[in-house]
Amino acid sequence: MLSSAQTPRLLRSPTTTLKCLHSSPVPASSTAPPPPSQILTTRKSLLSRQTSTVDLAKSFLDRLRRTEPHLNSFLHVSPDEAILKQAEELDNKIKNNEAVGPLAGVLVGVKDNICTYDMPSTAGSRLLENYRPPFDATAVRKLRESGAIVVGKTNLDEFGMGSTTEGSGYQVTANPWDLSRVPGGSSGGSAAAVSARQCMVALGSDTGGSVRQPASFCGVVGLKPTYGRVSRYGLVAYASSLDVIGCFGSSVADAGILLNSISGHDKFDATSSKREVPDYQSQFVAIDYLESKPLKGLRVGVIRETLENGVDSEVISSARDAVSHLEELGCTVTEVSLPSFSLGLPAYYILALSESSSNLSRYDGVRYGKQVPGDELNSLYGDSRAQGFGSEVKMRILMGTYALSAGYYDACYKRAQQVRTIIRSSFKEALDKNDILISPAAPSVAYKIGEKKNDPLAMYAGDIMTVNVNLAGLPALVLPCGFVEGGSGSLPVGFQMIGAAFDEGRDLSPVTDKLWKKFYKLQFGADSTNTVVERMKLRKVTFKWRQLYEAKVKEREEATQKSLDRIKQRYQEEDAKRKDIELRDFQMKSHLNSHYNHVKGWLWKTKSTSAILFKGSPPSKKRSFYGGVAASNIYNTKSGLLKKAKLEFINSREVKNIAAMKNKVVHRNHSVSSTRKPIVNSGFAASSSSSSSSKITKPIQRRF
Repeated sequence: MLSSAQTPRLLRSPTTTLKCLHSSPVPASSTAPPPPSQILTTRKSLLSRQTSTVDLAKSFLDRLRRTEPHLNSFLHVSPDEAILKQAEELDNKIKNNEAVGPLAGVLVGVKDNICTYDMPSTAGSRLLENYRPPFDATAVRKLRESGAIVVGKTNLDEFGMGSTTEGSGYQVTANPWDLSRVPGGSSGGSAAAVSARQCMVALGSDTGGSVRQPASFCGVVGLKPTYGRVSRYGLVAYASSLDVIGCFGSSVADAGILLNSISGHDKFDATSSKREVPDYQSQFVAIDYLESKPLKGLRVGVIRETLENGVDSEVISSARDAVSHLEELGCTVTEVSLPSFSLGLPAYYILALSESSSNLSRYDGVRYGKQVPGDELNSLYGDSRAQGFGSEVKMRILMGTYALSAGYYDACYKRAQQVRTIIRSSFKEALDKNDILISPAAPSVAYKIGEKKNDPLAMYAGDIMTVNVNLAGLPALVLPCGFVEGGSGSLPVGFQMIGAAFDEGRDLSPVTDKLWKKFYKLQFGADSTNTVVERMKLRKVTFKWRQLYEAKVKEREEATQKSLDRIKQRYQEEDAKRKDIELRDFQMKSHLNSHYNHVKGWLWKTKSTSAILFKGSPPSKKRSFYGGVAASNIYNTKSGLLKKAKLEFINSREVKNIAAMKNKVVHRNHSVSSTRKPIVNSGFAASSSSSSSSKITKPIQRRF
């Protein structure tokens, strides 16, 4: 669904007039096309050092200060110092060539019912005034981890209950296209902030169309993901089975990149899906690669019930123009009837209000929020809730409590659940026959502030295009599709694209196989492409060119990795050899040093022995090492050491052995001379007589 080639109409630079923060749209032929992604453009500029995060943040903050007094998009703006400090940290990382996240330097607005630890999270209610959560919502935490900078908290209808942002407990937000009109709701602050370029992208919440209807009114892209795709942990609950965190952006690519950053399973949310999150950015295709009919073969179903009575004629005309444009791009368009479509609105309000009655019971003035002192516990509960909740919230709590009461549970809540099952089945049947379903995002363009405030039924009827998608738990994308005349200028119109569950990243162009063949040819050459075609013909098989392209890329990556592994292994082997040589050299040096010390010790011992044996008288006035005449105690110490060494030498085993050997030799010689005369060379004469040699050898004499 995110791979659609449709892009939002270019909005010219806003002015600061009180009537409108957007000038009238200009035909596309007279202006440059909008960038495919403001996020990707920003990232490229930062990494190439063309601009800095600090300069980028200052430009957005300056624009926010100039436009905010007229729009009232934000309930709380983060201090400039905190934003610029984060920007400086990112600049330092880029300067040091450190890795930065995919949202580095992107300024994000966050709806005020999504928790942030460093800013108030009031959900637009006076009951939670100045409440600061001790943690970040999972979606906000993932944004920060991706490098995004949270610029502030945007305005909303109290607890998300409304379609105009007039239900806020603090202020009313204006539409950037006409300041006298509503921006939609309940995420009107986020939509207005993105439309007026106060921030690049923003988060909102969608319970029954609170992302898609404001996106249509403000002329931006709004994306409601499948229920469970994004964790709800940290989202202030309205209707737990319907609430979804959604995305606003100035292009489909920005909305997709933002969704990619916040999606995934979360252990803190039991309803979050464990399905793998696809890379939505890989689905985006540059317009230069598209053929004349890039969507040929795409099956599009137009919901008939959304183009009948109750919808403004100008909105129907813009929607039909969008359908005609899809046909020109190659889509096969058919009309689809959903008989249960009209049942969605009453079923939604019964279910949503019943769940809100239960969820909002926690705000009693004791555990959360504002507390009004009372004489007893019941009066404390009643007064705190009465003074803290707004009129719309009170009315919805009463209606939900009534639907859950014992006498009306089966007639109201149970029957609404049955209708929900029917709606889910009808959407599944329609999406089995079509790739996407389309409808207007709202039955009208943005209306005047206060026009429907006193007519809640008329305001509720404005949600008829969007609530069925929430009941079925499906993803939906809203794109600007034109403008209609209204008030002081033109007002944007949006149309809605509905996909199957978890198909946000599905390739909606079945015949883009030709496009993937073109990619294959550009990447791997014509020869390789022709070889693949010949092999498919020879074997009589057909493969998708996208699969072949991805397989070839994977094969090349694996080959490259193997080459790198071989080079790495070679370097490791060389390094091991070098370390082995160094170790052997070290061992050899250690051995030589040990041998040297042994010889040195032996020489010292020999020198000491000589000094003892041939001791002379010490010199009388020998100069010391430090100059002057040596002190007598030095000589005495030396003399004592020599005496000690002499005694040790005399008593040593070596000297005793030598003395014993001398005594033994002397005693033997004495005994021989006393018995007989010595015969010279007797032993040698006997040996010579028995041999042929007559040579007389001198006797060997021992010497000690």
